Amino acid sequence: MKQILEYFNIPASAKATKKLKTYLLEKHPLKVNDKKLLKNYTKTIILHYILNQSKINISKYEDEQRKYIEVYVMVIELTSKEKIKQISSIIQTIFQKPIILIFQHDNAMSLNITPKRVSKADSTKLVAEESHFTSWIDLQNPTELESEFLDALEIKKHPFTNFYDFYKSYEKLIISFNASKFSGILGQKEDTKEILNQIQELQTAINNTISKIKKEDDIRAKVNLNIELKKSQNRLEELKGKL
Repeated sequence: MKQILEYFNIPASAKATKKLKTYLLEKHPLKVNDKKLLKNYTKTIILHYILNQSKINISKYEDEQRKYIEVYVMVIELTSKEKIKQISSIIQTIFQKPIILIFQHDNAMSLNITPKRVSKADSTKLVAEESHFTSWIDLQNPTELESEFLDALEIKKHPFTNFYDFYKSYEKLIISFNASKFSGILGQKEDTKEILNQIQELQTAINNTISKIKKEDDIRAKVNLNIELKKSQNRLEELKGKL
């Protein structure tokens, strides 16, 4: 089985291999609940690579809203898949760098990309914007689309113009991969991200309506909820067809 970091094919010159779990638990000021999550739901937290201009031929990028000086590549091995979003939020907030964050649980992996911008309240700090996750991929038995996605992780397949373009390219790749579950192809249109967000919101609304139907005793109210559900399901299929 090919290890996840092998797909990126990062030069050895950028290798860091810093184990961070003990440092975070013992020396970093964490909220009580955050500390509990990292302690109980992670096995290891390792910064494997630091990509910067001195180690790889990519220029830094800075403007009033963005500061992409270097990119971290980190791997977090989990004890359970259920707290991935909370753990990502903790890590992406602590480290003031754009991070290619890889989660592993047994033979499965999920990739997280979280673009960051300069804080309006404090220009010395970066704050996370929208966070993107892939679904879990079984590295021992990936589907054809998953294999295509994994091959596309290689850094040479992403722009070397500057670190902002480089990092945003991985964001686009995740969006394309998430859309491929509906479209069947690893590609992206201009409105793919917007459509995926609408699908996500609609799926949440459908699940809420289904829960209401199960709890509703009034027949008329139940009929109205079923009509609403059918409309939402039809709209969902329309959106999937646009990807």
